[in-house]
Amino acid sequence: MTTPPGQTPPIAEFVMRPVPPDQRLQHGGRVERIDLYRLDDTDLTGRPGVILGISADQRYLASQRDRLEGWLGAGGRLLINGHPVAPFLKGLPQWRKLHFHGVDDIWLTALDRHPIWDGLDRRDILLRTGVPGPHSFEELLKIGVGGFYARSYMVGLPDDALQITGIGPGRLPVDVSYRLGAGEVIVHAGNDLIGFDTPGTTAEGLAGRVLTYLEGGSL
Repeated sequence: MTTPPGQTPPIAEFVMRPVPPDQRLQHGGRVERIDLYRLDDTDLTGRPGVILGISADQRYLASQRDRLEGWLGAGGRLLINGHPVAPFLKGLPQWRKLHFHGVDDIWLTALDRHPIWDGLDRRDILLRTGVPGPHSFEELLKIGVGGFYARSYMVGLPDDALQITGIGPGRLPVDVSYRLGAGEVIVHAGNDLIGFDTPGTTAEGLAGRVLTYLEGGSL
């Protein structure tokens, strides 16, 4: 996509499939979806934010490390969803499997503040159900299923990293953020963060908050 002169390019969301031209622009034109394997010939100059989905090919991303780190060094904001197992960026935390047997083992706790998560009650993203209609948290404890937001944690965080959300009794890090040059790497060790935008809860508008922040907003 060619961006008109003087206009900021949209956030680039790299996905694991070819994207037809009529499906490239999403979220009212704020996001451009691009086949991940076109990253090597995608101009990142001027793009404020990049999103990597849970299924991204991390071996391929490792081959693009210099390009990504150069863009981050200039001030970009990168959201990584999923389980980092390949060190495709400097300082990237690594995924570890969490052994759990009940809700207490995957309980989510707010830790360091970050603009994307400000005001979010972690209970509103803890449990999900296929039963239609609104449900109180007490009802969800009876009929809901946990682990969609996260059921793992990360190790090897940079010394200056923010630990945003913790999981389980040990409050192990599942959402983290750290600086890389003038830019920021945000890692969510679970399903795509935007998908947890839930009407009628404190998670309502989460997708918009993510995009606004990746666009350079301070919220």
